[in-house]
Amino acid sequence: MTTPLFHATREADDLLVLEVQGSMDARAMEVALTLLVDEMEGLHHGACLMRAEGVAWPSLGAIGVEIRHWVQMMAMVEKLDKVAVLTDETWVRAIAAVESALIPNLVIRAFAPDQEERARAWLAEPLSQDATA
Repeated sequence: MTTPLFHATREADDLLVLEVQGSMDARAMEVALTLLVDEMEGLHHGACLMRAEGVAWPSLGAIGVEIRHWVQMMAMVEKLDKVAVLTDETWVRAIAAVESALIPNLVIRAFAPDQEERARAWLAEPLSQDATA
């Protein structure tokens, strides 16, 4: 297991930037969710830029924490309209596509790590009517 890194920063009133690396265990997931709650306070119709490089699948304990905090997590998701994920991990891209299809009113797109400028431009664009932005 690689050492997890999770950092959340509110870069603007409507932009949250996340740094994620390694494999999250239960303890790291609890800390990450606490950080997210604090950083997302007052956010409405926001965007999220997530840098996810060197990410490994979370532990079963981390997944258990997510399930236990499901209501809280969905309340945080409702504060976002768009998420841009910077990653070269194929499985993270696949999860982003599935979540974008399954979570109403949230559009998630994956970008290569070197496409941050393009991802930020996409996040700044208004949502289109069909929500594919």
